[in-house]
Amino acid sequence: NSLRAVIHRHGESTETPKIRVIVAEGLEDVTIKVSDEGGGIPRSGLRNIWTYLYTTAQSPILKLADEKEAMSSLDDIDTPSVLAGYGYGFPILRVYARY
Repeated sequence: NSLRAVIHRHGESTETPKIRVIVAEGLEDVTIKVSDEGGGIPRSGLRNIWTYLYTTAQSPILKLADEKEAMSSLDDIDTPSVLAGYGYGFPILRVYARY
């Protein structure tokens, strides 16, 4: 999520900001903090980030429509796969972290 957001926001720049990850070990848990300059999640959306299908990324269908020139050939190996925008990232990460 961080990488996609930073590239989306700073893609035209000659230098992209660093993504910082801090891992802190506690007595009974581990805390992971990710800090980036990707634009963030609106405060109104924070309560929804662990909900399936919530996303701040552009809808994959709309993204494909916007990039139809780049998608003109399905045989083109440079055609990016669209994984962002489905709202499964954070909820799946939460499951991984718990188990």
